[in-house]
Order: sequence, then C-alpha cells, then structure tokens
Amino acid sequence: MKYPIRPVMGLAVASAFALMVTGCSSGTTSGGASGTPTSANLVMTIWGSDTDTQTYQARADAYTATNPGIKVTVRNIPTANYLQQVNTMISGGQAPDIILVDSSSGPSLASRGALVNLSPLITSANLDPTSVVDAGRLTGYQLNGQQFALPDRGGNIVFFYNKTMYDAAGLSYPTAGWTWDEMVSNAQKLTLTSDGQTTQYGVAVDDWPNATASVLSGFGCQWFNSDLTQPTINSDACQTGLQKYGDLSLNLKVSPTLQDYANFGQNVNRDALFQEGKTAMIWAGVWDASGFDQAGLKFGIVPPPVGVAGQPNMEAFGTGIAISQASQNQAAAWNVVQYMFSAAGQQPIVDNKEDVPSANSLMSAWQATLPAGVSYDEVTKATSSGGVFSQPGLPQINQLNQQLQTDLDPFFNGEASASDALNQAQTDFTSILANS
Repeated sequence: MKYPIRPVMGLAVASAFALMVTGCSSGTTSGGASGTPTSANLVMTIWGSDTDTQTYQARADAYTATNPGIKVTVRNIPTANYLQQVNTMISGGQAPDIILVDSSSGPSLASRGALVNLSPLITSANLDPTSVVDAGRLTGYQLNGQQFALPDRGGNIVFFYNKTMYDAAGLSYPTAGWTWDEMVSNAQKLTLTSDGQTTQYGVAVDDWPNATASVLSGFGCQWFNSDLTQPTINSDACQTGLQKYGDLSLNLKVSPTLQDYANFGQNVNRDALFQEGKTAMIWAGVWDASGFDQAGLKFGIVPPPVGVAGQPNMEAFGTGIAISQASQNQAAAWNVVQYMFSAAGQQPIVDNKEDVPSANSLMSAWQATLPAGVSYDEVTKATSSGGVFSQPGLPQINQLNQQLQTDLDPFFNGEASASDALNQAQTDFTSILANS
C-alpha cells in the first residue's frame, strides 16, 4: 500500500487561495448548505494517483446512483500545483464545490474563510461523527472548535518490527501497551556489532517530524496550552520525551545518528534500513507494509511503545473532505460529503486497496488487505483506547512543523541539549503566533 503524497501547501499560497473565494462556483443550483436539492453538477478536487481518481469517482457515482440528479466530477490536480490550480478555478468563476484537504493545510484555509463551517450542519443533520471515526482524528480538521472537514482516509504512526530478528534474539513480540523501557531493552538486545562496527541496529530514529511528535505526545508533551494561545513546547514533559528519543542514537547507540544516515548514502532513511534488514524496529506509516512485504520481510505492526500511560502516541495521518465557501451548491455538496464520510461511502477505499479508511467499522475489512500474516489488531486496541491524536488546529501549523524540525536538528546532531533546542522552539513558536 502506498500512501498518497500530501501536497505542500505553504501559508502564502493558502492566503492567496482564501482571498479569491469570492468567485462563483459551477453548478445548476444555488443557496446555502441546507435543504435537499434534487439537481446539481458538482466538482470535487483531489490530488494523488490514478487509483485515487478512480476511487473517489466510484464513491461519487455510488451517491449519484441513488440521487440521479446530483452528479460529481472528480478532478485530480497535480500535488505541486494543487492550490494554484484551485485558485485559477475560483478566479475564473468555476470554483470547486468539494475540496480535499489535509490536517496541515486545512486550518489555514478555514481561518481565511475558504471553507464552510460544518459544525452547524453536523448538528442539524443529527450526525455524530464519533460514531464513525475516532475523536482524536476529528480534531485534526477543527479550528477554534469548529469542524471544517470530515475525515476521509485515515492511518496513523505505527511501529514495525522484524519478526525474524526478534525470533533470532529469543524475544517475545511486542503488544499494545508495551513500555518505552521494554522497547529500549529489546533494541539493546537486537543491536549487533562486529569488529567495532554496528551490523544491525535495534531501532532506527531520525528527525522525521511525525515520529518526533508521536514520541513527545506519548510522554505527555503538549505543544500549546488548551486554548492554543501560548506555546508550551519547552515543558518538562516535552524535554523528557525528546531526551528519551534522542538517547536511542546519541547515547545508547541502538540507532543510527543523522550523521550515520548521511554516511550511508543518498536517500537512506529509517524505512530503507528496515527494508534492507539492517534495523529491527522503526516508527512509520502503514503505507510501508506493501513495500516491506515485497522485500520479503517477515514483520509485525504494533502501536509505538508507551512513554507515559494514558498518553496518545500515534499521530493521525490522512485527508478530509471540505466544502468550498465559494460553492453555489453547498446543500448538494453537504449531502455528498455526508455520504462519503459514511462507512458505505468509504467502502471503495478498501475495495480498491487505495488507503486506510477512517471509518472504524471498516478496519477489519481493510486489515484483510494487508500482507499475509500481518495483523493490525494490536494497533486497533490502542486506537480504541484513545491512542490517536491530531496536530494542533492552528492556521500556522505548516510553518510550526517546519520550524520545530529546524530547531530540533541541532539536538539530533548532538550539538545542543534537549532543553536548549526546545527553548529555541518556544521562542520561535511565540514569534510565529505573534506575527500571524
């Protein structure tokens, strides 16, 4: 399974997009997102592969089959030009009605009035989104407590382990709820050396922001206070989590350092080391399963190790479906979005092996598409007990993610302490919020 590339949607581009939402949407009906329209020609913009196009069109056509007056045309726009082309559609009076977003770009668009606030519509429809998806996934598509999109495709950070290496070391396979100390102990036993050179790493870590965020959250780290007005990225919990994570490479030597990766050669990262059988464990996304299977690996998937009990440690990935504020077909678009959000509307995601559905009721069917012998049951256990979280719902989230990686790299390179790196991030986060 290959997870689709998420578009890079810079804040400047997003701002330009939002300023242009005064254009007119294409279609045959008009009015707000209420009522039951019987005729409309809708346009939905997405990015991704041919499989993505086919799957979204199949879902749209399934809605049309029972609502023949409502037709949806899916337009796949190249990732690099996604927002620019949507801008052109809007400025030319052909605004899309339904827009695919992710949890990085969506808050910025919503903050500038580009997307319809779905919360009143959800209430009016007596829809309980938590009956379909995890609450921790919903928050990734919220701004100021309001829902600007409904989760569509899902997935989250998970932990892969090499069963062959575990068997050789005589170790029991990890399960949901295993602790950080248990992972460290396993990593030490799985790290092999010869003539002073490491031939097999117990675990592979680097500065991948999503894995870093998952580890920090697992130790109780919150980037901001509860109302998202003040950063708290330099808290004791954040410092503890970062130090524990960095220790794996910097002090315990059970993982490569960033310099080691550079010495390995171009395009060598944690995924590549796992696929080449050079490390026993990694944080990754479920989309890697297909590649590892093709490489002939015998592997398992479990939740990441627990830092502090009760803290979520699997950052959510995925896409959400939003309605354009410029659409003149909002009522029809809302009906389509509701259908696509339902389990029936997400079934083609499983049937086409496109990705991970966000609907919990489809997880068993999706798990059946995994390589033979690979179970997702342990992750499901952790998910059902609140193990998934989303990024903070802030318009500046892209910029904040990039800044955090920049500020933490000196730590991962052994050039700064965890405290100094996070204090710098605290200063930079404060400045970003103040200047936005």
